[in-house]
Amino acid sequence: MAVNHEWIEVRGARTHNLQDIDVKLPRGKFVVISGVSGSGKSSLAFDTLYAEGQRRYVESLSSYARQFIGQMKKADCDGIEGLSPAISIDQKQGSHNPRSTVATVTEIQDYLRLLWARIGKPHCPDCGQEVARRTVQEIVDDIFWNYEQHTIAVWSPVVRARKGTHVELFRQFVEQGYMQGRVNGHEVDFEKPPTLDKNMRHDIDVRIDRFILSRERRQRTTESVENALRLGGGALAVTSLRVPSKPETLEGKNRPVHNEGDTVSWSEDFACPEHGAFMPELSPRVFSFNSPLGACPDCQGLGIQRQFNPDLIIDDTLAVSNGCVLPWRQSMSPGWYKKLLQQVCEHYGISTTVPFGLLDEDSKDILLHGSGSTIIHFHFESDNGSIYKMNRPWDGIISRLERTYSETSSDRTRNRLIACMTDLDCHACNGEKLNPAARFVTVGGIRLPEVSRSSVHEAYQLIKALNPEADGPPEQYADVLEPLNDRSLFIGNEILKEIENRLGFLDSVGLDYLTLDRKANTLSGGESQRIRLATQIGSRLTGVMYVLDEPSIGLHQRDNERLLETLRELTSLGNTLLVVEHDEDTLRQADWICDLGPGAGLEGGNIVANGIPSKVMKAKDSVTGAYLSGRRSIKVPEKRHKPSKKWLTIKGAEHNNLSNIDVKLPLGCFTSVTGVSGSGKSSLISGILAPSLQRYLHNSEKLPGKHKEIKGLEHVDKAIIIDQSPIGRTPRSNAATYTKVFDEIRKLFSNTTLAKERGYTPGTFSFNVKGGRCEACSGAGSIKLEMNFLPDVWIECDICNGKRYTRECLEVTWKGKNIHDVLQMPVGEAVKFFEHHRKIHRTLETLHSVGLSYIRLGQPATTLSGGEAQRVKLASELRRPPHKHTVYILDEPTTGLAFSDVQMLIDVLLELRSKGHTVIVIEHHLDVVKCSDHVIDLGPEGGDRGGQIVTAGTPEEVAKEASSFTGNFLKTLLSSQ
Repeated sequence: MAVNHEWIEVRGARTHNLQDIDVKLPRGKFVVISGVSGSGKSSLAFDTLYAEGQRRYVESLSSYARQFIGQMKKADCDGIEGLSPAISIDQKQGSHNPRSTVATVTEIQDYLRLLWARIGKPHCPDCGQEVARRTVQEIVDDIFWNYEQHTIAVWSPVVRARKGTHVELFRQFVEQGYMQGRVNGHEVDFEKPPTLDKNMRHDIDVRIDRFILSRERRQRTTESVENALRLGGGALAVTSLRVPSKPETLEGKNRPVHNEGDTVSWSEDFACPEHGAFMPELSPRVFSFNSPLGACPDCQGLGIQRQFNPDLIIDDTLAVSNGCVLPWRQSMSPGWYKKLLQQVCEHYGISTTVPFGLLDEDSKDILLHGSGSTIIHFHFESDNGSIYKMNRPWDGIISRLERTYSETSSDRTRNRLIACMTDLDCHACNGEKLNPAARFVTVGGIRLPEVSRSSVHEAYQLIKALNPEADGPPEQYADVLEPLNDRSLFIGNEILKEIENRLGFLDSVGLDYLTLDRKANTLSGGESQRIRLATQIGSRLTGVMYVLDEPSIGLHQRDNERLLETLRELTSLGNTLLVVEHDEDTLRQADWICDLGPGAGLEGGNIVANGIPSKVMKAKDSVTGAYLSGRRSIKVPEKRHKPSKKWLTIKGAEHNNLSNIDVKLPLGCFTSVTGVSGSGKSSLISGILAPSLQRYLHNSEKLPGKHKEIKGLEHVDKAIIIDQSPIGRTPRSNAATYTKVFDEIRKLFSNTTLAKERGYTPGTFSFNVKGGRCEACSGAGSIKLEMNFLPDVWIECDICNGKRYTRECLEVTWKGKNIHDVLQMPVGEAVKFFEHHRKIHRTLETLHSVGLSYIRLGQPATTLSGGEAQRVKLASELRRPPHKHTVYILDEPTTGLAFSDVQMLIDVLLELRSKGHTVIVIEHHLDVVKCSDHVIDLGPEGGDRGGQIVTAGTPEEVAKEASSFTGNFLKTLLSSQ
């Protein structure tokens, strides 16, 4: 059969819930696959089209190549024609490695390292003076400038911090005529060398010459310098052995003054002439925090260290006399530590009865970090009656705790102290990750760590400003930036173009607010996906089929247009774009829509409509078409709930980019926190409010972000924080186990007649413990086979046939279904099956009410999206008996929801509000925002240009604010209602 190159043709697709469907999709076009949650969108896009495209590509490789590449099993369909090599860009986090950053995963860091290595200017870490290579004659001139008329010794540093006895090296020195030297700073005779410990590191210098430095000896000085450089690998040092009696007779002003014993180092490479600090040969590895050559030796390039946090050590409400140091209150001798502190307080006149939090900063610093070199007289009787008397500096509470932590052999003590530690910026590199030599190399007057800490937008402007013909740099660099000279531009031109292009792509997909050193494992699924999307655009591939999963997640409407332009650019290069998406703007601008449904789970999996957007809008059975055409819509509530007199007020919020703002959130209302990406929404709600509520109500150890205080916490009885983190990281976790409904189901089965006769307990029906589970597969239902040149394969267990349980256990039934049958049930079916069992039915009904009727009770947690996981958590909380006043905090709960699913979610949230609870959502979806009682809009932009309150009030009030991006879109939406 001839292949039609204009279409991708799928025949008989049966993956998951797909109902043996046939479908044609245009190649080289922007295709959106839509439908309600659970309708089969991902089954078609990822598990059928992408899986088969990837499998065919891998199959074309040799068996040797295939051993290094993951392989996917054949898609469950009769055939697919017109496929291209496939690339999947989903919402999963790109990397869990703490060393991965935005700059490393986009390869921007590689180009920055190359740029700094090629045109960077090294500077001395001590004085900031530029350091350059020095010729022999320049070194000789410097020696005369420093040491003329001194009696000097010229040394060659041959060994530095190297283990060994070095006996053979000493013999070679003697053969070459060098009899004197230094070993570990002590002068020795190489004919009678010291015996060195082979396991210790040693420094060895050879004395090349000794003489009085005068103009007549310039030739001798030059020869000594050349010999020293040759022997020392390009380095030497000069020591003054005797100073001249009348140095003032020397020509030249401002000569350095050296005393006997003073040593200055020089190098043919990079070295500071004043401080002798050596700089390595510049190469990309020198600027890598993942390489020993470039990484900070204290934190090994992580930029952070586990350190004692004063906020976790000290109870600010207690005084020294009341035991304000929390770890010491639980120690073996709390009285001894208290007396130590009292003696320090007595010496400095610090009150021991005033709460620690009310002491002045100098007093706190002395108690926490020590007295420096100041001697304190300690004299008191310890708990066991012995007299303690000593004169010494006070080393500080933190130093004492660090010593206890490093010296203790007690796991209990160590774990207690670990609870008082957090990750703080490394004190040696100030969080910049690099060693001093790498940190003080500049390009255009800017250090590499300064660029790394910039946002994408700032770095983009900065890199462009390095060209003398470009516009001015970002404001913070205006005074220090030096445009590159012609030589540097010639060398770095191509590198600058690559950096500029990559930063431009990130800027174009709405990620301008991210800093380049932002850790990859802290990015949301949407941010990770858009970063990989930007990387793909930079690769400029053609003829590829890209499969994307909701790229608009986390994007404000303002940024959506830029994303759509980027997606269009991929198709303009000759690629096919398959996008699983619910966003209305994306659906309207697609070339083609394939709408699945009509329902979810077993009620979905069919093609409801397939064609251009105008055709889909006319399809009678298409829920997507009905919303796009306006036949159905999410209505604005007839009445909004007015705020009462009770508010949560956050004072002085400064976490991340928040600009010392005061925020008021009404209690008993439904509040949406909006703003463009990076405006500070998550910093305010997830970073400050959520952990503050958890500490106040549940004694959580997590510290909130920087703020002054929160008023109104006393009005709240419980806080429920629902984010998009997974409900489990193994296939054994599922919605039934997370919501605890499986516990009730297992009890139900254990109470059947047959189970009682056999002595079965609820544990018998668990697939996680021995009893009723199949031991051949340990209750997993499948067994992993390790292959030599293929990826590991999971095959169905041939003992239980994938059912997880023993034959005897599966003989126990309730209403004709065994435990395996129940786990395979979709939630919607299970609601009817257990309708007369109150406890089970209540939990299943909550799962159904949040739009999860299609997921199977035993569906592995690892297969759930972030939005699905969040709704499982919400359902788990809704099933519990309500507290007096609960604050619910949700982070973008509409993730993965179609129009009809959003309506169900809004109904649930409004129902919580109507019961007197407070609902706070971080959200971009305008249908949710327009249904809120109160809106807080942050901005105006992202990153450093955000962190302000643009406007706050009802949706109608926000819509009137011309400076609010959210308000402008709300105005258009509300006017159409």
